[in-house]
Amino acid sequence: MRWSGWMILGWVLGLAIGCGPDPDAPTRTTTESWPDGRDKSVEVTRADTLVERLEYHENGQLSVRGGFAGGKRHGVWNSYFDSGMPWSQAGYKYGVPHGEYITYHPNGETAIEGVFEDGVRAGLWRFYDEQGVQIRAVAGVEL
Repeated sequence: MRWSGWMILGWVLGLAIGCGPDPDAPTRTTTESWPDGRDKSVEVTRADTLVERLEYHENGQLSVRGGFAGGKRHGVWNSYFDSGMPWSQAGYKYGVPHGEYITYHPNGETAIEGVFEDGVRAGLWRFYDEQGVQIRAVAGVEL
């Protein structure tokens, strides 16, 4: 084999070895199952670090989805009714409520909206009836 043949063979072998499984690829692990075997709770890890949790209703609809950083809730967490409609959205910063907080009525109308700042209710919190009409507004510190 000439020199260029060895180069091509080396390049092909290097490519084959370099294209192995990605050690940082996310891994899904079922941590709890429903009696019929479907997922109830799933953890997603990357390089052995928990990065996301997903929970499912018995009917298979997503119930909760949220991320982790440093082993604590981090980022936006969403929860859903068993119909699939949104139930709530809440922000976290390393396990502490932080950012926008919203809950919904089963019909999709907003029920509560407010903001957390480092675990403390801040600003004006608004409460709505099932038709979306505001029924109350309270300063977060008064709740």
